[in-house]
Amino acid sequence: MISLVSSAQARPGHYLSRLVAGSGERITLLKDAMTDLPVPWITRYCVGPIRTQGKAQKTIDSCLSTLRLVLQWGIERGIEIDARLDSIELFSKEETEDLIDWLGIGRATDKKRRLRKRVSGDTQYTRAMQMRQYFAWRAEHALHRISSSSGRYGDASRKLEDWKCLVGESVRGGGGKSTKKGLHQDLRPRLLEVIHPDFPSNPFERRHRKRNFALLLSYYKLGLRRGEALVLKGADLFLAGSRPRISVQGCPDDPEDPRPDQPSVKTADRVLYIDAVLRGAIEQWLTCRSDAKLYPGAKKQPFVFVAENGNAIAGRTVYDLFVIIREAFPEFPPDFSPHTLRHDWNDRFSTLCDKVRRVEAEQEIDPDLRLTDAREASMRNYLMGWKKGSNTGVRYTTRSTERRAQELNLQMQESLFNG
Repeated sequence: MISLVSSAQARPGHYLSRLVAGSGERITLLKDAMTDLPVPWITRYCVGPIRTQGKAQKTIDSCLSTLRLVLQWGIERGIEIDARLDSIELFSKEETEDLIDWLGIGRATDKKRRLRKRVSGDTQYTRAMQMRQYFAWRAEHALHRISSSSGRYGDASRKLEDWKCLVGESVRGGGGKSTKKGLHQDLRPRLLEVIHPDFPSNPFERRHRKRNFALLLSYYKLGLRRGEALVLKGADLFLAGSRPRISVQGCPDDPEDPRPDQPSVKTADRVLYIDAVLRGAIEQWLTCRSDAKLYPGAKKQPFVFVAENGNAIAGRTVYDLFVIIREAFPEFPPDFSPHTLRHDWNDRFSTLCDKVRRVEAEQEIDPDLRLTDAREASMRNYLMGWKKGSNTGVRYTTRSTERRAQELNLQMQESLFNG
């Protein structure tokens, strides 16, 4: 059975509509508000090349949101986008720069000035690349209808390549991607202080403090992506024994996940050891979670982190936690988020590896056991869930790489509380 969940509230021309199948599979469509029918070419693009590339549903939704903005731009400017792409007339330099600027406008409004706020450089860059990829795919279909032996084919092909370069240059000229950074080192102990359940000025509701502490500590200590923590299940926790650990694994279109906006895991499955502090925080949260008065229905949920109604916690709730911290403690950066903590984890891991190399340089150690740059990269890739490097030697040291990575990961976690 298929149910329809529409995310449209106002209909400025197009809206997103999500189909949720009984199997749990989710498909999002971009629909025309006048006809309530999917936009043909965009639907073909998203259920075809994008979906077959194995893109996460969140990535596909992001692409559709961008293309919705693009279509709105065409409506506002009186530009027939399909006609331009079919004819490979494409867009002038001024039009392209105007469209990229349009993609930098956010939905939030500055109440004082009553103006739309700008999105981050990362977001604008991503939107511009999504727009370019779709336009190129669409124009290439028109290009293939032209005989390759004709002069028009060569002219059209060069025009498309020139336009793609123009988009890249325009985004870079406008600032390009911003450089995301982790926390300043002075803010790290401050974060651990303010999120602790016993901190007098803890900004969260008292009944949610243990949950939020376990969740935020997981992001900080393990560098998890936002969705990775939200899809953790009880079966993924191994808290007993001398090596407590969690298993991070994705399950796209999980039939056990009732959330319309299902969190996605874009990284490789992996097992991460955790220290005593994080284990204690999770155990305290699980005890609190089992209280039916605080979280009714939670025992029926397989997911570790739940909302006050007992259902699996939503991604928006996590976003709100970081907003609450930023508003209560202005010393934290305005873009403070789980991704900030993921960057911060990498900063701390780099610092630790540099320290280990300095110590090893003063000792007589077998060269094969030294922490080289390549070994550091391999361990980082494993712990972050990124793809392994192409270095052939890496595949022969998988077991030792994982063991050393886990040792350093635990050493870094424990150093936070042991000085």
